[in-house]
Parts: sequence; C-alpha cells; structure tokens
Amino acid sequence: MKQFLDSSNLLQTVVAEAEKNSEIAQAVTADLTEVQLNWKPSPEQWSIAQCLEHLTVATRAFENYFTSALESARKNRQVTKPPRYAPSLVGGWLAKQVSPEAARKLPAPKIFRPGNSSDIQGSLQSFLDAQDSFLDFVQRSEGVDYNKTRLRSPVTPLMRYSLADAFVITVLHSRRHLAQARRVRETAEFPRH
Repeated sequence: MKQFLDSSNLLQTVVAEAEKNSEIAQAVTADLTEVQLNWKPSPEQWSIAQCLEHLTVATRAFENYFTSALESARKNRQVTKPPRYAPSLVGGWLAKQVSPEAARKLPAPKIFRPGNSSDIQGSLQSFLDAQDSFLDFVQRSEGVDYNKTRLRSPVTPLMRYSLADAFVITVLHSRRHLAQARRVRETAEFPRH
C-alpha cells in the first residue's frame, strides 16, 4: 500500500505493479503440467489454476463499473495534474483486507469463486487478458480525478469507493493470490511432473 500512497503518479505506479503481477503469474505457471496446475494442497484450498481464475473473474467483474465511472469522470472530474492517491474510508479498509500482508483470510464472494479445475493455457491466458483490459482502463484514466470518481462494488451495491481505490485493490488482490499460487507450487507434496 505504501508505494501507492507515496507515488507522485498513481497511474504509473498501478501500471508498473500490475505488469509485475503478470510477470509473476507467468513465472509461477512456467513449465507446469495440467496435473500440477490443478493440484490442491487440500480439498478446501485452491489450485494454482483456481487462484488465476479467481483473479480473472474478480478483475472482469469490475469492467462495467470502470467503464461507467470513467465516462462519468470524463464529463465531471477532469484534472490537469495527477492527484496523489487519497484512499476513501471504505476503499482504504478494503485495500488493507486484500493486501498480501493481511493476516486474516477473507472468504471469496460467491460471484468471484473459481471452478473446480482449469487448463494451463486457459487460466494463465485469461488472467493475462484480464490484466491487459485492466491496464487499458488505468491508462485511459489519465486526466480524470480518480480520487473523486466513485464506483460501486460488484459484490454489493452498498459498498462504494473511488476509482483509485479500485485500481489499488485490484493490484493488491492479485499480488495476494499470486503469492498463494506460489505457496501451492512450493508445497512439499506438490507433484513434480
């Protein structure tokens, strides 16, 4: 979270961190077989493929909200200089909850839950495609006041936060589940082929 708060250009920081997440996903899945990709440490835990699928579903769920918020911002919230990130109360709280450093595990909302299995090409490529769409939204937000532009959560209409919060949450959430995927791969019982 600190790198976003300290950033003089939030959008550049979000893009750089999201690109790192794509690189991490490729590294975590490098040379895996279908069996390895779908292996679960326990029935209650997710496989690497499920981690990627969860991130894809969650990121894609925001697309319509991003589009709507961006259209509204273009009409009402233009800026000439990028504002520093100022988390909203709800957005800042949620960013802390989905951060990799958060000790507490949150159950995934039903709409973000992955399927039971996936294939390596599908899960990785879907994640990378969702990342590309996300990066496109971030880059198109240049010139808008993303701190004052609000959107509602795809999980519940009662939760609203800024477009900037949504960008930060997306990056931190990805980082959290990519770390989870890496831990699956590093589990002693992980199949070696």
